[in-house]
Amino acid sequence: MSGGTALAALFNTLLVFLIPRLVSVEDFGYWRLFLLYAGYAGFLHMGFADGALLRWAGKPLEEFRHEVAPAMTFLIRQQLAVIVPASVIVAVLLPSPMNWIGVAILVFAVIMNVATVLQYGLQGARLFRPVAIATAIPGGGLLALTFLWHLRGTPGFRELIVFYGMAWAAALVYLWTRVRPLHGAHAPDAAWSLGKTCVLLGWPIVLANGGLGLVQSADRVIVSSALPIYDFAQYSLASSMMFVPVAVIAAVYRVFFSHVAAVEHEGRARVYTRASRFLLLAWSLLLPYFFLLDVFVRHFLPKYVEALPAAGILLLGVIFLAGIQILHMSFAYLYGKQRQFLLLTASALLVSFAVALVLAIRLRSLVAVAVGQIGVLALWWLANEWTFRKTTGQRAADRLRLAAVFAWSAVSYGVAMKSVENVGLRTLIYYALVAGCLVVACAPEIRIAWKLVSRASPWTFVYGTRG
Repeated sequence: MSGGTALAALFNTLLVFLIPRLVSVEDFGYWRLFLLYAGYAGFLHMGFADGALLRWAGKPLEEFRHEVAPAMTFLIRQQLAVIVPASVIVAVLLPSPMNWIGVAILVFAVIMNVATVLQYGLQGARLFRPVAIATAIPGGGLLALTFLWHLRGTPGFRELIVFYGMAWAAALVYLWTRVRPLHGAHAPDAAWSLGKTCVLLGWPIVLANGGLGLVQSADRVIVSSALPIYDFAQYSLASSMMFVPVAVIAAVYRVFFSHVAAVEHEGRARVYTRASRFLLLAWSLLLPYFFLLDVFVRHFLPKYVEALPAAGILLLGVIFLAGIQILHMSFAYLYGKQRQFLLLTASALLVSFAVALVLAIRLRSLVAVAVGQIGVLALWWLANEWTFRKTTGQRAADRLRLAAVFAWSAVSYGVAMKSVENVGLRTLIYYALVAGCLVVACAPEIRIAWKLVSRASPWTFVYGTRG
């Protein structure tokens, strides 16, 4: 998963900076608008994919392969029943080009949701290599198609959307060949029975997952509605600079959930403690990633320099997103607390939209919207920590330690930014300031990480381990 995620991150990072260099600011804004709302396509499977993951998690693929074909039958019928009339309504009611973008999102939803169920089947069976490859295909496909089109002309947002759909279709074909659903005849009511079971099991999860995505993107939704497309393009580029850490979070969640499900109850609190400190350590060590982004944008994308202050602030929220998605979601689902998590997510969503709306309309400042978003994520993280404290085994001292390390890393980050402009000196100043704090707070995790790195050979990362 690390290799696949790194490759996907490389492709998508290249896209983040290649596309705005090729297209106008307005076309980039419409392209990012498509990506923003396409991210909610998962709502349209109504929890079926998440219910299937819970049903299949931890089992060998051969134990549930016979259920994949009925699952595909149910999902495709369900998607068509929703998307065909919705496409007609969108095409008639929305003005151009929003009607075109809306129909494209609905068509894309069918491809993505079918691919998601197949991916969840492999993920539940802990077959992470094909999941990693499928993770990299959409970004790589879009990059290749965009580059080839650029040889003959400049792509617009419509071409980019079509290329993105084609790349996801390639990922779907690959996943289908890896899962190889059994196509034998099944009872007519088998698809309906399986679908109903999975939807009832997964609807709180898809709402919570969707809520997580909405909280993450509430600031962009408000900016896209309240401010001109130019401002949205700037803020969207700032948000897209978080792609690499967000992609890593998604990859770690896929692996973490399936493995922690196999851990006995008595050992899960210790896993939670270790994982939370590892996340904090990784976030703090990788925070200077922004120093490189700052230099790159100023030299290669001067039209988007206005996005940098907001981007620098948004990166501070990665630690809260990681804790919520990897730890809180996993433990909530494992212990049947989906509804509590959903309630907290809904509360965070309302607060996020309210804060972003007030700041965007009153101050019309992208930096202010970014600060408000970080504040909401921090409050949401704290509310989850308190609500699930008995399940996770965390004490007030553990949360205080994490808060102290976060605060000191954020202060050190700001000091390094203000002190010098040279990226190397900024990085040295930052690490000099945070080194002592990290050694004191995360010494066991540093030792474990060092042992893992020192034992691993290059072949381990390529071929994995056996036994």
